[in-house]
Amino acid sequence: MDVGRVGSVYADLAARAAAALVTDGFDPAAHRLLRTADLRYAGQAYEVRVPAPDGPVDAGFAAAVADGFHAGHEQLYGYSFAGRADQRVEWVNLRVTGVGPIDRPKLAELARGEYPDAGRAWTGTRPVCFDERGFVETPVYWRPDLLADDGVSGPAIIEEYGSTVPVHPGFHASVDGFGNLVVTR
Repeated sequence: MDVGRVGSVYADLAARAAAALVTDGFDPAAHRLLRTADLRYAGQAYEVRVPAPDGPVDAGFAAAVADGFHAGHEQLYGYSFAGRADQRVEWVNLRVTGVGPIDRPKLAELARGEYPDAGRAWTGTRPVCFDERGFVETPVYWRPDLLADDGVSGPAIIEEYGSTVPVHPGFHASVDGFGNLVVTR
């Protein structure tokens, strides 16, 4: 194997990944570049992806990746040809993955009313059929007007721009601190 050429390909891939991360606005000091390689035994039609260590690409690097391949192959398929000179290992793909750290979003808590009161979201009633007993005059609530800790007992309908939630008789829907509807029996 030409380790110089492999090193050159990894360097090119790393430069392209770093440039993409900069274009996406990630601070170069925070970049992580992860090298991997897809290897297989000669004649096989499937590869095993293994980590490729950082540092110089030399004979030690190639041996470490090959050792990782034998171990990965053993884990996936239950055997390996480690130490057998008659079983060549082929390098199929070289990869560099650029990772730019993203801060976990802070979830805003929903406002709470002075006291729980779904009445502020009530928009009227309409007949709704929940089961074989037929239509029942059912209160309708506008979800954006519900605040944390508000709740409605079924039968009820909770509407919003993109969806409608039927609250069947015997069920209760309450709004948690993040605006989720929690429906319980």
